Amino acid sequence: MRVLCIQGIHSSAGTSTVVANTARTLKELGQDVLVFDLNPNNLLRLHFNMDWQNPAGWALNMSKKKSWFTAAFECEQGIRFIPFGQIDYKKLQSFSIVKNWLSDQLTYLNLSSETWVILNVSSELNALSTQALKSGDIIIRVIEPDINSLSQVIDSIQSSYIYDNDSLADKVFYLINKLATTSQLDYDVALVLKKLLLEKIIPVNIHFDENIKEALANKTTVTVHAPESPATDEFKAFAIWLTTHFN
Repeated sequence: MRVLCIQGIHSSAGTSTVVANTARTLKELGQDVLVFDLNPNNLLRLHFNMDWQNPAGWALNMSKKKSWFTAAFECEQGIRFIPFGQIDYKKLQSFSIVKNWLSDQLTYLNLSSETWVILNVSSELNALSTQALKSGDIIIRVIEPDINSLSQVIDSIQSSYIYDNDSLADKVFYLINKLATTSQLDYDVALVLKKLLLEKIIPVNIHFDENIKEALANKTTVTVHAPESPATDEFKAFAIWLTTHFN
């Protein structure tokens, strides 16, 4: 299997949107895809037409001493996904997993070598996100072209967040998301990011597109809601970059 970690540089970078649309696009390209939501905000499910009131998810199962993998769903386009689940604050605070739990569970699934397992990773550095990053074959960090993201990128490069581990550093790439076509500042910051990150920046930008917001309101992805939109083309270009990288 091919384990793809997608993590936002901060919580509002649009990671769930990137995960969902990447999964749909890879599926449309004929790839086998399983999406695993590791983010407690539990928002990824809304891109796959899961009912708003449905609290089901793998973490909720584990908090009730049930098998986590029975929380898997499949949406109408054939995407298999495992939501995090809706658990209250007290349960979330006490929620813990053993060392190497994630890698062991992925092995247990015994998936094909051609299957894409896409991990939606929280921007918060915790035991689960650390396990995810270590399990990934490639790590995509989603960044917005703003000063906040630029500062966090510089801090993460200078800190021990990733770059103290050479095996992780080699796997990290950056994707610019929410680039506003009408903002000169966005383009200026994007240019600085590209000069700073060099070959680590993915040569595809995901521009801000109103169709993406409308797609989420309809509990789907922009690739389904607006297949002719520029964002759909950009997600296809990103998916092709991923397949080329692995090949």
